[in-house]
Amino acid sequence: MAYEEMDGAAYDSGEFGSETFAAVSEEGTESVVPTNRRKLIRNVDISLETDDFDGLLPRINSRITELGGYVEQSRVSGQRTNHLNEPIPRNAYLTARIPADHLDSFLNSVEEHANVLHRSENTQDVTLQYSDIESKKKSLTIEQDRIWALLEKAESLDSIVMLEQRLSDIRYELESMESQLRLYDNQVDYSTVTLSIDEVNQFTPTAPETVGQRIETGFSRSLKGVSDFCVNLFIGLAASSPVWVPLALILALLAFLGKKRRGQKKNGTWNPDQLPDRKHFAFLHAKKEEEKKDEPDV
Repeated sequence: MAYEEMDGAAYDSGEFGSETFAAVSEEGTESVVPTNRRKLIRNVDISLETDDFDGLLPRINSRITELGGYVEQSRVSGQRTNHLNEPIPRNAYLTARIPADHLDSFLNSVEEHANVLHRSENTQDVTLQYSDIESKKKSLTIEQDRIWALLEKAESLDSIVMLEQRLSDIRYELESMESQLRLYDNQVDYSTVTLSIDEVNQFTPTAPETVGQRIETGFSRSLKGVSDFCVNLFIGLAASSPVWVPLALILALLAFLGKKRRGQKKNGTWNPDQLPDRKHFAFLHAKKEEEKKDEPDV
């Protein structure tokens, strides 16, 4: 190792360098870490179905608060309707941070009130990375204390500048390591749960259905289809009433007149061939005039 003389004090510039860190890393890798000290990061991704969308979301949020967790991200679709004015199923996306020791309890409570379609879990062991950072941090802290001691004894300007520069580098590295350790601690202490929730009218089967269940499901779907058709038909007729009501009245009037004419024809009171023509009217008019002339004057 290289040593430098600073006003009679010996400073080992490589004592806390990469060689020591590599040795610590190899030692940490080979050492056995107790189970209760392992650093495990658990991430869970779960897809759910619910027929009680308005009730499930408040229940999940309440459970997260009870367990000491928090919602990191939330997105909920609004109530919408299609062109037939039928409600479009809603969905929600939540990213929750749950204390690691309460994660299983939270998942069990969620699965009790919803239909689970998919669940995956990933566990990352960062014990060795965490130990390496701690070892490096400890070595840098010891080096920092020794530099402070050397700085108190240093007299030349060059020595002071070099020592202060090294102190600045050490502070930067320590802050970076502390930030990384805090991030690991947060990820280890609070597991991440991603929930995807879909609103449905009928749950998707998660196991093979029996013949009876398939018949019951098919009957329910057919009954719902007939009901929806009747409702949509009624709505369509009511919406188009300004068009078809006047048309229906006109058709009814025409039908009534046609029926009346048919009745007259049947009774002999309606015969277009027997109607007097223009010559007949002229003859009657001339005859009436002659009768007026023949009448005596009073």
